[in-house]
Amino acid sequence: MAAGGLTFRCWRDGDLVTLSDLLTALGPMIEGYRWRLVIDELISPRYQEIAEAAEGSLMETEQLVTMFGNDAQLISGELTAHDADGAIVDLTICALDSTWWDVETTMREVLDKISLLYPDAKVLPWRSPDEG
Repeated sequence: MAAGGLTFRCWRDGDLVTLSDLLTALGPMIEGYRWRLVIDELISPRYQEIAEAAEGSLMETEQLVTMFGNDAQLISGELTAHDADGAIVDLTICALDSTWWDVETTMREVLDKISLLYPDAKVLPWRSPDEG
């Protein structure tokens, strides 16, 4: 399975595309997924609550949409999708320095949706498996 990915800016005309916005936009394509969230940097008055919820457990999509609404900004971090049985799904979302979102997947429909929503999205350069 050939992996693909897109990168696009988090900020659009002064407005932030939040994690909540991104997950909501992907809608039914990610329904039922649970996510492993690794937080490198986060700004939120609920920092402790979010960090504790993410630590060592899979989070429901709806839980993430709620947590990352208006007052939480994932500056840097990574989400890895898992199916209902806990198996890893080929979908990773990375926040990079509150500047870029990277979405890597073999799911063509996800990449098509990102391209439609963010026409300036660029194809991620290919990475070898040992680059991680």
